[in-house]
Amino acid sequence: MTDLLAGVRVIDFTHVHAGPLCTYQLALMGADVIKVEAPGSGDQMRRMGPQLAPGMSPGFLGQNANKRSIAVDLKAEEGRAVVHDLVATADVLVINMRPGTAGRLGIDYDAVREINPRIVYCAISGYGQSGPESDRPAFDHLIQGESGMFNATGTPEQPVRVGFAVVDAGTAIIASSAINGALLRRERTGAGAFLDVSMLESSMTLMGLNYYGFLATGRIGRRVGPQPLAGVGSAGTFDTADGILMVNANSYRLFLRLARAVGRADLLEDARFATPAAAHEHRVELRQIFADLFATDTAEHWDGVLREGGVPAGIAKTPTQTVKHPQLAHRQSLATLSGVPGAGDLAFLGAGFTVDEAATTPERPPPLLGEHTDEILAELGADAHALRERGAVA
Repeated sequence: MTDLLAGVRVIDFTHVHAGPLCTYQLALMGADVIKVEAPGSGDQMRRMGPQLAPGMSPGFLGQNANKRSIAVDLKAEEGRAVVHDLVATADVLVINMRPGTAGRLGIDYDAVREINPRIVYCAISGYGQSGPESDRPAFDHLIQGESGMFNATGTPEQPVRVGFAVVDAGTAIIASSAINGALLRRERTGAGAFLDVSMLESSMTLMGLNYYGFLATGRIGRRVGPQPLAGVGSAGTFDTADGILMVNANSYRLFLRLARAVGRADLLEDARFATPAAAHEHRVELRQIFADLFATDTAEHWDGVLREGGVPAGIAKTPTQTVKHPQLAHRQSLATLSGVPGAGDLAFLGAGFTVDEAATTPERPPPLLGEHTDEILAELGADAHALRERGAVA
């Protein structure tokens, strides 16, 4: 954890993935993130997947460290009063509810701004807070299709979905970036902000290179499957004797370097590949030559050869291999926390960057449902026992 957002309080009404990952990024930057959850159920992600402990799925654990949890019944008048008191102390509020839901719970932007005019209010939804399709439900899988991502991924014969929740994750990062920008403006002007973050539009931002080309030329890029977008014979995904090698010799200059590195300098004298134009014309033949060569030895062997030759390349790894990457160890990109409910010692991902050479990783385990209710109510000067007796909190 770093101190980039030290002193910033975030009220987190999010659930599942996009919203919680957004607020997790803020928590890793040092913000005090208070996760407001419904008594008895909480964030839906708590119950999605295997349970390491009741309400503690791997998906929940992975993106809720460094947060505090308060269990409040927003359908109870006194519960809403507690939340409004929290809002008065906050800098940021994040929701990822369908448009209209926040209003029914008394936490829509107009209600919140009346309490705290300086609030940075971030609403994450599938299609945005207004417009003809704003009330449609949205999930990562659906938006991959709606955004064109599904049709851009896979082989020429078969489109496929991206193999992880890229829409949710990308939307989360865009939302956290927008929040930080709004906080900077507020520091300069004193003005709060209403941020309307759309999964559909975020997906198109992630696909920028695809859309840049389409908007400029009207042409839709082809699906290339496992091959890189460059479409040259010296770049590709190659089977080796024991694994998959990714080679990105995407220019003619790098092709020359690749040929020399693997002992095939003779290719430079071959008329089919002697000029950039010729090499492009015969790219399928060239790729097959390299494919036959890489199949003769291991991925590790060729990775070493290409690294020594200055050719961009790497081995296609599994998560088991990636978490052992020496670069991650050097940068302390994974942090092991003790006392994680149901898991004991558990490794957590950081925010993906360092600050003054310090890793942005969590320091506190994810909270049990309502674990910090009394602590947070005490900070507000509220009577936890009385509120619990009346069913406003749990």
